[in-house]
Amino acid sequence: MQVPGVHPDGCPPPPPIDSDGDGFIDAEDNCIDVPGTAPDGCPDSDGDGFKDPVDKCPQVPGIVPDGCPSPDTDGDGILDNKDKCIELPETRNGYKDKDGCPDEVPKAVAKFAGVIKGIYFDVDKDTIKPNSRATLDAAVKVLKEFDDVHLEISGHTDSDGDRAHNSELSRARAESVRNYLVEKGVAPGRLVTRGAGPDEPIAPNDTKKNKSLNRRIEFKLMNSPGE
Repeated sequence: MQVPGVHPDGCPPPPPIDSDGDGFIDAEDNCIDVPGTAPDGCPDSDGDGFKDPVDKCPQVPGIVPDGCPSPDTDGDGILDNKDKCIELPETRNGYKDKDGCPDEVPKAVAKFAGVIKGIYFDVDKDTIKPNSRATLDAAVKVLKEFDDVHLEISGHTDSDGDRAHNSELSRARAESVRNYLVEKGVAPGRLVTRGAGPDEPIAPNDTKKNKSLNRRIEFKLMNSPGE
């Protein structure tokens, strides 16, 4: 079988060489010994958009200008590119803990963290009693004023009766409080609920007074899930 050739020896040209087998021939491959990707045949080992030859941190995803991670100048665990106070460490207090800045929980907000006194329910029900409205309305006012505050609402019971029933009752009571706040205009996404039942007492379940202390609603400050 005859094959057309070329000058000077009449033989066909050799096939183009692709030393690293990545589909980019050596003549067009900037990294001929390492498999890579378009457009230049070089790899991006950490997948950060910086090809290895120009990435100063090729094994760790990074950012402009050099492909290395942002530093954390103040050592608060929030990288400088997301830290609003690069040289001042974050205060971990449940209030704006992801902005990287030191702060204090406003007094009005602090009042609605922990055990919330003044929220009452019908016996063995999740129905909120009318004399709870003043406390709940005050909480609504604060939540509307500080619209970046997020809360976990937890319900708690004493140890009397069936544990499973108490756990469900505590969850339902927390949901009732959440529903009240939402109906008054607090965004649902700012509030989560939890039923602890009798598992987190703050007093021994040995007297009527102590049991009443354990039957409670607590608010816990949280950061926005989307922060």
